[in-house]
Amino acid sequence: MPTTTSDVVTWLCEAAPRLEAADTFASAHLSLVDFVGCSISGSDHPAARVVTDICGISGEVPALGHSTTRLHPASAAYVHALQAHAFELDDGDWETWGHLGAPTIAAGLSAGWRSNATVGELTDAVATALILGMSLGRRVNPGHYQQGFCTTGTIGALTAAAAAARLLRLDEAATAHALDFAVAQAAGVRQFAVDGSASCLIIPANAARVGYEAAVLAGPGLAGGLEAFDGQLGFLRVLGGVSASDLRLPAYAEHRPSQIYYKPHSCCGNALGPLHGFVEGWQRLDHAPLRRIAFELPREVARNVNHPSPDSELERHLSLQLAVAMYLARGAIAARDLIEVSITDELEQAMAMVHVTVVAAEDVQELRAGEMGFLILSAADGREIRCPVGEVGPAMGETEIDEKFRSLVGSSMGEHGATRLRAMLGDWSSPVRDVLLTGRPPLPTSWP
Repeated sequence: MPTTTSDVVTWLCEAAPRLEAADTFASAHLSLVDFVGCSISGSDHPAARVVTDICGISGEVPALGHSTTRLHPASAAYVHALQAHAFELDDGDWETWGHLGAPTIAAGLSAGWRSNATVGELTDAVATALILGMSLGRRVNPGHYQQGFCTTGTIGALTAAAAAARLLRLDEAATAHALDFAVAQAAGVRQFAVDGSASCLIIPANAARVGYEAAVLAGPGLAGGLEAFDGQLGFLRVLGGVSASDLRLPAYAEHRPSQIYYKPHSCCGNALGPLHGFVEGWQRLDHAPLRRIAFELPREVARNVNHPSPDSELERHLSLQLAVAMYLARGAIAARDLIEVSITDELEQAMAMVHVTVVAAEDVQELRAGEMGFLILSAADGREIRCPVGEVGPAMGETEIDEKFRSLVGSSMGEHGATRLRAMLGDWSSPVRDVLLTGRPPLPTSWP
């Protein structure tokens, strides 16, 4: 029998990743730590300041990265998701080709504040929601993504609702209604990948708020539908373009932590594999001076990362040419190095060496599992190598996430503040409220 929305809802309410799937729970916890660091760091993004000032409704939830601002929980979810994604520092996954962590964790923090949940309960809810999202991603992609939908907004609204529903302790009927409300509002298209629009920041923010509000509305009994996924006009048929019979119950075994990727620095997730391939390839040439760097990548990947003359802030974050040039100039790229970078003549000359084209259909047959294209490096001394490019970048575990967290948070909160907040995130019994209260920089000394 095909899986129904009802089956998924039962699983959502009963799943216990912390007890049943240690790897999945640990992966979700890394995403939580990474999210908090990215959101605090993103609080100084111009868009974050605009959104907080104009769209932020005052309330009781402390805004991460802001010394005095408190927001309504729905506004807090919106702002926190936008901040986390502001500099393209947040995690993503290869099942949905999106950034589910941003809307899911943002909604979870607001729901956790409302329900006085603990960090352990928040992590469990996030893990469960991400499993659902990746299960949906496997069903509808690559068609959903290739059609132009931004999965961060479409699937992200559903995972945000799922996490919030668990933290608000909704029963199965109310959880089904919350998912129905979220499907009705799920939205996002990837035109920003073409024109550099700030809509790429609005999409996860909207998904977080939609998911949180969907769960809050369903809690008191506002009646929704029961077939959010498999209905005649539900998510799978309308947004996914697939038969409802394709729905499968989420499974821990299919949610591999390796499918979640974390970014060592600000960039497009699609650039991580090619940049990592370049670093390894250049080492093979003993870091000899180069005259040409050519990437042959899948069409969708090439469209995302091919920005030889980035005009907007978004294009600077997405540009594979700029990332390679920065690595050539510095030998490494720190977490915020591609943020507000000044493109010098030296960088422009290096960027001119980097070419991105679409891999030929006949060459795709040469690729093995985990590889997506090729890199050709031509050295000034005449040597040349051609090697496959992997889909993923360097592995990042707890140590690497800790280092990134401290580099993102320390500048505004100080070493002591960063250490205190990180310890709180590592204690399953810590109240979510305390995390939000602690994730604020100290007041300026000139504060009246």
